[in-house]
Amino acid sequence: MPSCSSSKSAVAKPNDEKTTTSDVYAPNYNQIKKNVEDKNGIYYYSELLRRFEAADTTLTAEQLHHLYYGAATRSDYDPYKSDNFSEVKEALDGDTLTEANWQKAAQAIDEHLKKDPMNLKYHYYKLISYSNLYGRDDERTRNAFAQMDMLFAAISATGDGLTSESAFHVISVSDEYAIMNLFGMEMKGQSLISKNGRSYDVMKLRDNKYGVEQLYFDITVCMQSLNKLFGN
Repeated sequence: MPSCSSSKSAVAKPNDEKTTTSDVYAPNYNQIKKNVEDKNGIYYYSELLRRFEAADTTLTAEQLHHLYYGAATRSDYDPYKSDNFSEVKEALDGDTLTEANWQKAAQAIDEHLKKDPMNLKYHYYKLISYSNLYGRDDERTRNAFAQMDMLFAAISATGDGLTSESAFHVISVSDEYAIMNLFGMEMKGQSLISKNGRSYDVMKLRDNKYGVEQLYFDITVCMQSLNKLFGN
């Protein structure tokens, strides 16, 4: 599978400085939680988030891993909360979109990302909105691309999505649709499966230029959050 990243970064496993290959790895949430809560460590969440929001492209693969998956260890993590995306859809409804449409969409997106900064779907539409508002070469647009690219890099480091064993690990179901959008893929069917104690969304795809029939997304952390909500 291709990456939207401008370059293929070496992916190192957390706490293993000797690993410099492009091996994929699944998130270890217990270890991630410990690391992102360490105020003196290089994975302290508040500092990672500050740098991400500043579009700091010097964040390492390990730091991006902790940034994205660390969000699922936070007390306010809720992968199924309402995201009010209807405001963005309403702003972009119509055959001819004006600057006012893009401004309204960008405002709604920016407000949501203040509360949900790891939402890849919103970053995807942020890039589109900024491109139309400011142009592709504007610093704000370049920063929007950098943020989207960094999140996708973190997710794609966990697998290629082609099998359950190499599924993309996501912390939000909406990120599944953002990834399909990034690849220019359209879903024609969806199923939820369980395998070896893990939960997967399997997206069956329409014909696409990659010849991929389906993508696998590991949503175990999402389902665990849902079960806790209902006391299971």
